[in-house]
Amino acid sequence: MKKSWQFHTLFILFLFLLPILIIHFPGPQQPESRQAAPDTGRLVYAANLFDYEEEAEESDPVPVSLTEAKGDVLMYFTHSHEAFAPIVKAKHGKVAVFHEKDNIMSLGAVFSSHFKMNGHNLDVLNYDNGGASSKAYGKIRPHVSKLMSEKDYGLILDIHRDALGRAKTTVSGKDGSYAKAAFVIGLEHPGQKKNRALAEQVSARMNELVPGISRGIITKGGRGVNGVYNQDLSPNLLLIEMGGTENTEDELNRTAAVIAKAAAEVLAERNQ
Repeated sequence: MKKSWQFHTLFILFLFLLPILIIHFPGPQQPESRQAAPDTGRLVYAANLFDYEEEAEESDPVPVSLTEAKGDVLMYFTHSHEAFAPIVKAKHGKVAVFHEKDNIMSLGAVFSSHFKMNGHNLDVLNYDNGGASSKAYGKIRPHVSKLMSEKDYGLILDIHRDALGRAKTTVSGKDGSYAKAAFVIGLEHPGQKKNRALAEQVSARMNELVPGISRGIITKGGRGVNGVYNQDLSPNLLLIEMGGTENTEDELNRTAAVIAKAAAEVLAERNQ
């Protein structure tokens, strides 16, 4: 009888202590399983700065992390009043290829969106440097130099608009038409081979994304041309002729997406 009473007492005590034992001694945990999101390679377009957040959320782009691609990107516009006729006509009802307000500088916001999608911060120098003066490179140089002294940029882009017509500055792709791009390399400074090597990498990657979107490398040297284009400031400084006088806003937006994606991938490869 005594043994039976002791058994029941111990059994009741065990039931009382069971929840406490479970809390302090949990069962074996299952290993956490994580599956990386695949990189579809799809280009995401930001029609303008205001549509960026919605577009990026819907398309769910996979960015290149800043730990993989070191260095921020700097962008400026030596010939800041260069404009695109379809954009000026839509906003002002007149055809013009230079404009003091609606000009190539407006691409800074679009490029910022696309570089952000690809994991890079873009600093834009919104310096109004006027039209296509021969002194424009000298005028903007100290402003670019100052920013370069404050931050180590992995890429510096001077964006221009070419004077060619639509037939030579437009290419068709699966997502629509694009403004072609060309890389201008000045031959009148000793470090030009490094600038060219970087330009060739970005150009080739762009053509992999959209065949024919890059017109390749244009070299400039000798009498009658600048021949330096401030590229002596850094081997990472590239001058891009983006589109021509007759390219549309949508075409420029698509090309900005390609440039940003190609540049991000090249930077990642260079920093592996």
